[in-house]
Amino acid sequence: MLSRTILTLSAVLLLVVSAKAQDCPAEGSGWEGREDAPSCNEALKVAEACAYGATGDTGLTNIVIEKCEADFLAKLSKAQRKTYHAEVKRCDAKARGGREGTMYISAAAFCRAIVAQRTARRFAKTR
Repeated sequence: MLSRTILTLSAVLLLVVSAKAQDCPAEGSGWEGREDAPSCNEALKVAEACAYGATGDTGLTNIVIEKCEADFLAKLSKAQRKTYHAEVKRCDAKARGGREGTMYISAAAFCRAIVAQRTARRFAKTR
């Protein structure tokens, strides 16, 4: 369990460090420019580039999830939808594990976004 937590935190730190290497395409505060990504993959890249490593990342990742789910959610069978939602729920348990710090909230949010992106990519390949 401790190794998973360390791995998750390392992934978040890697996202934040890589975000510093890239410039966020949106200037200033607010969501302007962050919602303009044309695809699921691009939305995740924008979210990574604009990440703070804190609770505010939830808004960024919600944009990613909306873009990605638009590509596949309506087309999923009942069983596939159940599996997808179970994976999303596991993100909170895995990344946060009952902890309330902003870093854990960010890690859970990015986990959910990555699950949505991975599902969109998997669904695109199978259809």
